Amino acid sequence: MKKHFKTWFGVAVPPFKEEKIGAGSITIRFVVTGKIPSKKNNQMSVAVRKFARSWLKSQPSVGRKEAEIAISKCTSKVRGNAEYKEWVERVTPIIHSQSAWWVNQLKEKGLVFPLQKATMSLRLYFKHRYVSDTVNKQQSINDLLVDAGIIANDDYNTLNPVHSASACYYEEIIHDIALITLSFRL
Repeated sequence: MKKHFKTWFGVAVPPFKEEKIGAGSITIRFVVTGKIPSKKNNQMSVAVRKFARSWLKSQPSVGRKEAEIAISKCTSKVRGNAEYKEWVERVTPIIHSQSAWWVNQLKEKGLVFPLQKATMSLRLYFKHRYVSDTVNKQQSINDLLVDAGIIANDDYNTLNPVHSASACYYEEIIHDIALITLSFRL
């Protein structure tokens, strides 16, 4: 069968390879409340001077040359977002509790976590008027689902398609809500 490419602005775009989950799929939901911190925000680069200090202590005298060698032994690393780590520690038991409920509900169907292939719909309900970044929140949720053992990975082979939407519910709700819907075939 010949594929029909469409050309947009000089780029030939093939038909999208869209997999349909089809009839007989199962849908489960998870609910998380409270602020979802963005994993990538507030990361900090820190200097690692341990090797430089050790090397300097081993030198009988320290001159300019030795100081430059010590500086070259310094490295850096990125320290993760502490707020995100605290959130994961708080929310993971909630996700585990909800997953246990789903396993009990679907035990005859053979539900086993982590899911190897699923689609996801994420609805974010914000209690405040602040404009929030939906994509950053979705990335935090994706990583939480992987870390909690709900999905095997958040790559396009495992979690696809993904749909996210968010809206302001100022003075309608008392805390932020994330409704996570996963559909899959057993």
